[in-house]
Amino acid sequence: MRSTFLGFNTARSGLFASQRALDITGHNIANVNTPGYTRQRLDQSASSPMAISGGQGMLGTGVDTRGIEQIRNEFLDIRYRSEVNERGYWNTRREGLQYIEDVFNEPSDTGLSNATDELFESLHELQKSPESLTVRTTVRQNGVAFTNSVNHTYHQLEKMAADTNFQIVNTVNQINTYSLQIARLNEQIYASEMDGSSANDLRDQRNLLIDQLSELVDVEVLEITDGNSKKMVLQLNGQALVSHDKAYLLDASTQEKSEFFEAMGSDVKLNQITWKNSGTSLDVGATNGKLKAMVDLRDGKEESNKGIPYYIKELNHFVETFAKEMNKIHAAGYGSNGEYIDGIGNEEDGGGYLFFTAGGIASENMYDENNNIQHEKITAKNIKISADIDDPNKIAASSNIDFLPGDASQVTKMTELQNNSKMFSQGNPKDFLRSLVSNLGVDAQEAIRNTYNQELLVDQIENNRLSISGVSMDEELSKMVMYQHSYNASARMMTTMDEMLDVIINRLGLVGR
Repeated sequence: MRSTFLGFNTARSGLFASQRALDITGHNIANVNTPGYTRQRLDQSASSPMAISGGQGMLGTGVDTRGIEQIRNEFLDIRYRSEVNERGYWNTRREGLQYIEDVFNEPSDTGLSNATDELFESLHELQKSPESLTVRTTVRQNGVAFTNSVNHTYHQLEKMAADTNFQIVNTVNQINTYSLQIARLNEQIYASEMDGSSANDLRDQRNLLIDQLSELVDVEVLEITDGNSKKMVLQLNGQALVSHDKAYLLDASTQEKSEFFEAMGSDVKLNQITWKNSGTSLDVGATNGKLKAMVDLRDGKEESNKGIPYYIKELNHFVETFAKEMNKIHAAGYGSNGEYIDGIGNEEDGGGYLFFTAGGIASENMYDENNNIQHEKITAKNIKISADIDDPNKIAASSNIDFLPGDASQVTKMTELQNNSKMFSQGNPKDFLRSLVSNLGVDAQEAIRNTYNQELLVDQIENNRLSISGVSMDEELSKMVMYQHSYNASARMMTTMDEMLDVIINRLGLVGR
């Protein structure tokens, strides 16, 4: 049989449900501009009905509030983190390659190609006036400008490698910070959800941190059910980065000398990334994101992985080959004063004064008593005009001492190097530089294109996420009005039931007195 107060309790449940729904709506409106916030709604269902005797049906008893749930699509979260990870990689690589383009500064009036052209132009002038000290001085000055341009390019690339290394250390520290914060939130969420509740706002904070972490490295997110709550594990390269309330940190404090830079006589030290708890190296190549792009830029020296060392290596190849060909011709000639270092060096080097040397040392200081080279080889870092030609008269323009001072046959051979298509596999010196810069431009354009494509993908997925999880003010305001009317209607229902009970309690049986 129906209870006298059943209608009162039914209206009361509607009143409380509307009140809670209004509270949630107010919370959504308050967080409309909160980054990472996911809109919430009240999960409610009809209360268990009461059977009416005589098979007349089931009588409803009101509404139950089952909990507060987030409106979120986990599949979009997975897609977003995957695409933002790719965006982080290509955007960082784009910035790095564009900076290398700025360092080479080609084509321009101040680039290495222009410095090479000016050197050859002055050699052409010397070809016309081999006895002119002014022209000889111009040749030497343009040679100095050429070596300074090469040295400057190298030092800019070396500085970029050091700066990138510093960025890697900062990125590792950022990853550790995110890991610690996520571990702490895992602990709080687990404690809050032990009774079956859902810590929605804490989960929003954690999801935002995971989104930001995914831009740095590629992490796999796993949730393991434990009773009424869930434990989260973040894996990096198959190894736990965060395991519930424990973070396994990375370490980038150890510096080691770089074999590549050490071979060039540089003391550049690079930080190595390891797991702090085990000391084992992190395989950055197996992950993605900003961290991998930075490591690729800092360490990549192969054709398949072009980084700063690759372009330094190509620059080294250019100056070493160019200097060798120039020296071979110059060392076989005579200066305007007829000087020639007889018996120094070997047949390959020509035996006489050199045009370029490592560090600018004099030719006789390059060989031991057996005429074997004892000095380091020429690189982009150390190439200088030889101290032999500090005196411009020692520039070897003539191939025969008997033809001085008007002979320029040796200079003619040097000018022919400008169009020597066999000097490099790419062609002459200018062809080599054009090919290098062209390949750099292609790589940079690829990074720009992929960055743009990833931006579009990330924006599309984010818009899809916001269409589901984002707070719409129009929608929340309409719900606010709906819940307000529902609350008022439930309150009016309670008033009506109260008046009915008042008739039963205070007025029933008083008729006729």
